[in-house]
Amino acid sequence: MRYTFQNSTEFPVQRDFIQDLQAFIAISKEVIPLEKSAITIKNENREKYAAFEERVEEIDLFDKEMRDCVETHTAGVDVAELLEIKEKILETSSSLALTKKNEKFAELDKENKLDLMEMQQLDTRILSVLGPFFEDSIYGAQNMCYAFIEDKALRGKQVGLVDNLQYEFDLSFTQDTLKVKDLENLTLPIWSKSGILSREEKVKKLDVSDFYIKNIKSEKNSLEAVLEDKDEENRFNISSDEKAFLIMHRNYEITQDKELAAALNRDLVSAFITKLKGFFTQFVGSKRLINITLDGKNAIEENRIFDCLKLVASIYGRLVTECLEKGYTEGEITIKIEEPGGTRTEKYLEKSEIARELSTIGKEGEELAMLLGVK
Repeated sequence: MRYTFQNSTEFPVQRDFIQDLQAFIAISKEVIPLEKSAITIKNENREKYAAFEERVEEIDLFDKEMRDCVETHTAGVDVAELLEIKEKILETSSSLALTKKNEKFAELDKENKLDLMEMQQLDTRILSVLGPFFEDSIYGAQNMCYAFIEDKALRGKQVGLVDNLQYEFDLSFTQDTLKVKDLENLTLPIWSKSGILSREEKVKKLDVSDFYIKNIKSEKNSLEAVLEDKDEENRFNISSDEKAFLIMHRNYEITQDKELAAALNRDLVSAFITKLKGFFTQFVGSKRLINITLDGKNAIEENRIFDCLKLVASIYGRLVTECLEKGYTEGEITIKIEEPGGTRTEKYLEKSEIARELSTIGKEGEELAMLLGVK
């Protein structure tokens, strides 16, 4: 697919912007009320705690005043029976005060646990709603993908970063381990000593096809990977960018050694690196959004998901403005889609429709509409 503005100039992001814009409106309508609910629960929780502290202070004050009163009325009394009554009164007052405070604490603890459970459900729901959108629809984000062995199984994560917004996905792969041969049969040259007496060093082509891939880090045009045999005796580090690649065997650089470099099958290595880069699209079984941070702080805990949406709206707003400038119908955000066979279609959204949809959220929706440039 090829995407352009209505005047046929290249669209800066090769995605269906209208579809992403509709998705943004949908998640905003769902997530903002969820965050409002979370804020309400937190505010109510603070009010409950303040009421609890106030009641405890009242109980403590009453107990103190009771004790002071008894002490005042029994000052100078030395009759054993009366002193016994005094001690019983003081003991009963203290005991009842403690019992009532514990009852209030138990009530608060129960309510806190219920609130926490509800908050966790809201947090999970927010991440679940945002997950599909955050996968591919945050324009201009830098994405870094990692694969690593954890608890003897292959795990991974994807980290996205745009401006002061960062988000992280947990990746599950279609297999628990990954060997070189799962992608490509590969041999790498190393120095090896041979002979009984002279122990002369010779170039040896080591078949690493059965080696485990222990780590992969992929970022834009760069890649790093670690290959290791079962006994961890041989370890290779491969790193590459768009211009070249580097291979280390233990602490020795193969690609800098003239003889080893000459024995290296560069086409095969390049093919292997290409397949490593494709690993995160071909072998990922599922993705789960697990964390969002804004300015380095947890956006859900800080109730700043709306601020995250505002950032996305500002990014989308620039494209909305450009669509309107390069479109032919006033008030319509239009893109052209050219299919591989040459068929062209147009998709559009009206500014008024977007503004109307967002207005159902309230003042937050109106603010998003302003940032999108549709109001």
